Amino acid sequence: LVSKRSVKAVRIAISNFPSGSEAIYDAYNDLMERIEDQKQRSTRAWQQVLIRIVRAKRPLTALELQHALAVEFGTSGLDEDNVPQIEDMVSVCAGLVTVDKETSIIRLVHPTAQEYFERTQKQWFADAEADAYITTICLTYLAFDTDTFGSGICATFKDFEERLRANPFYNYAAKN
Repeated sequence: LVSKRSVKAVRIAISNFPSGSEAIYDAYNDLMERIEDQKQRSTRAWQQVLIRIVRAKRPLTALELQHALAVEFGTSGLDEDNVPQIEDMVSVCAGLVTVDKETSIIRLVHPTAQEYFERTQKQWFADAEADAYITTICLTYLAFDTDTFGSGICATFKDFEERLRANPFYNYAAKN
């Protein structure tokens, strides 16, 4: 997997492994070590993307993940200039994640990747208690002091739909 440069190439390589084999575990381990060694603007960007995908209570759309990644602790609102590009979220994970063209869900490239992270999450996500970290992101998002959230309940269903459109991570944050 280390030499694979596209989602399709990773998927094909994974599909050739027998299910549950140690070879898959070793391949993911090698890939994660390669990702960890990346020298990019933020060397932990991959961790921020993967922790949110792996530990999410339900699949996230790319737009929801963009907003979740833009949450900054200690701020009173979402800075639109801090919202990452979808292509960047995918590229920092070196083929481990893909965006479904029909549903816009951003997910791991193969079910064996989820199994791998369930087995090794403490190794890769040791900087944070994953669930508590995601909960803090959700609470921070819901606590933003903006016109959207500070205006109270929505008077109409149309207003509610507009609030959801304007705040893509709102639905997930409120339910989780």
